[in-house]
Amino acid sequence: MSNHRKSTATTSTIARVNQTAILEELRNSGALSRQQLGARTGLSPATINRLTAGLIDEGTVLVSGHEPSTGGRPSILLRYAGGSRLVAALQLHANRASGILVDFDGKIVFRREVDFDPRLGELDEVDAEARGQAQQARLDKTIELFDFLIATAAETMGAPCLAVGVAVPGVVRQPEGSFARMPELGWTEVPLGSLLRKRSTLPIVVENDANALAYGELHRGAGRGLTSLVALFLENGLGAGIITNGELHRGARFEAGEIGYLLVERSSLARSYSAYGDLEDRIGSVALTRSARERGIPVPDTGALTAEDIFELAGQGHQAASEIAEEILDMVAIAIAALVIILDPDLVVIGNSFAGNSNTVIPALEERLAGRIIRVPRVEAATHREDAVLLGAAELAAAEVNGFAYFAD
Repeated sequence: MSNHRKSTATTSTIARVNQTAILEELRNSGALSRQQLGARTGLSPATINRLTAGLIDEGTVLVSGHEPSTGGRPSILLRYAGGSRLVAALQLHANRASGILVDFDGKIVFRREVDFDPRLGELDEVDAEARGQAQQARLDKTIELFDFLIATAAETMGAPCLAVGVAVPGVVRQPEGSFARMPELGWTEVPLGSLLRKRSTLPIVVENDANALAYGELHRGAGRGLTSLVALFLENGLGAGIITNGELHRGARFEAGEIGYLLVERSSLARSYSAYGDLEDRIGSVALTRSARERGIPVPDTGALTAEDIFELAGQGHQAASEIAEEILDMVAIAIAALVIILDPDLVVIGNSFAGNSNTVIPALEERLAGRIIRVPRVEAATHREDAVLLGAAELAAAEVNGFAYFAD
């Protein structure tokens, strides 16, 4: 006899689902009475009374006056308290850290960015001391931003921060939130989750940036109502967030979606890859900067070009940049084709470097895929463009507070 047990819904799971239904109605419709909530959700009066009492106790729902009397005892109105509850989200880039405070209505109420020292990429590998100092400086600034957001929520916004989500460009080991290598930041073996948890008792989620993008799109973006999608995130590096059966798929070693290591042709087998994989060594920031220099394209003071920079130059009529842009689209189409054939997602979301160019990029990708794979799925730009990863990290943080997401559309 098999020892495998079919999973069943627990009482607490059912309660969370029903609470979410109540919150959805209050978010979408405004203040409602318990009777109105029962009629809209189909839940019994006893269930409505019990669950709304719990939501009031935890501050998620507030009493908001009474219905106008029609002769009998006026009913109490309840409203969603999203605006009075905050989570923080951080996103680490190669050259900066971005931070926001988001209320439970999904509104960004505070934003702050800190720049990193751009010299890390210029420091020679043999200058271990200088590189170590630059790496530590980036970590110190990240922790300072973390502390600042929490303090700002309590001292300036008047609402305590309830959880923190952090999105990083690399493989994150769960649940500790650590990573072995992160070339974009020059970090190795950094236990970021543990470091942050020593500074706060709040729930803290550290997640790969492409995974955060996928999770955000599933819950409050283009993927709402779906159970499967792939989110492609191209910035300095390249990754994919995968949603299957309505959940993040991280893989056995949390390396699912690391498509920068996709081998794209036979010649790929003639090389070995460590810091960057074959695909990323063609369209990642380091590769694009190298290619730009070889073709006479000016490189900015930061010393690096991203795909977004290339598309911008191409849009300005720069011939060499246009050629590189076509190469990027070819490589991304190959990556999407591999993901679609293996995973068969309902949706492919394109994030960040393509955000401002989606009107031209998406048709170009669809044209490359048409007739070459079984079915070209729906392809859309990330709903919240530059903030898509941050809001995905915030959504992950909100889900930690009570086990389900609160954000509205």
